Amino acid sequence: MLKWSFTSKEHYNHTYHLTELNVQYLASYVAVISGHKVSEIQGYIRELEQDEALRALLRERTLASPDRHNSDVEPRYGRRLGWYALVRATKPKVIVETGVDRGLGTAVLAAALMRNDKEGYPGLVYATDIIATCGHLFAEPYKSYGRILLGDSVELLKKFPEPVDIFLHDSDHRPEYEWAEFLAIEPRLHATSIVMSDNSQQTSKMFEFAERIGKSFLYFQDQPRITGGRAMALAPRLFPGRKRGSRRMRRRSSRLDDRCIRGLSRGADLRIGAFKRS
Repeated sequence: MLKWSFTSKEHYNHTYHLTELNVQYLASYVAVISGHKVSEIQGYIRELEQDEALRALLRERTLASPDRHNSDVEPRYGRRLGWYALVRATKPKVIVETGVDRGLGTAVLAAALMRNDKEGYPGLVYATDIIATCGHLFAEPYKSYGRILLGDSVELLKKFPEPVDIFLHDSDHRPEYEWAEFLAIEPRLHATSIVMSDNSQQTSKMFEFAERIGKSFLYFQDQPRITGGRAMALAPRLFPGRKRGSRRMRRRSSRLDDRCIRGLSRGADLRIGAFKRS
């Protein structure tokens, strides 16, 4: 942590690289929840890591941002490698993310959707935040695959009109607010929806939500190369077999074997949880 504090300008919403071993475990994790082969998931992870067009845009937008003095220029995707691979594997039509901040996660999700669209699977990410200047990293051509919705996320979720394939909580991390988001999005979920929360290490709300809808809860620990560990969690389907923003504090994603829930959570200031309905 001391080394990181001298090499990074970030003092909130920290980004990081995963260890090589941890990336292997992440690929296996996403393979389980998506029902796809590990080799396919590894290919999606490499696809993001080797996407020089996205990396160049993120560098350019960081250097041009008023927040550049608090941001590192080199993109570090961390667990977002898993979000990207999950979206590429599951081909969602609608993703809802609460909490945008700089927009790194939103841009990564949109990049996956752009690839999906080119393969004939269109989709959009809707990201909520209360800060009008949020999302400076979220720019064209990726911005064509998403929308930023300004306002209180709970109220926006209550009014959201479409079925949601993937939901990611990463806004106000107070337990009561996390729970309010889950309840607000619940009517928009369907049999194969995936729900995640970037708060599972700090609160039990993702676990409680899984219990509420009759699902079990699993957990994956991610390991930054320099700093301490962060985590993601997952819940397997009740019946194994078939496959198939409010405040600025921060976000993430996953999928499983037919009926399931998953939770993702990161240590330090970032956490995630998720579930899939039966």
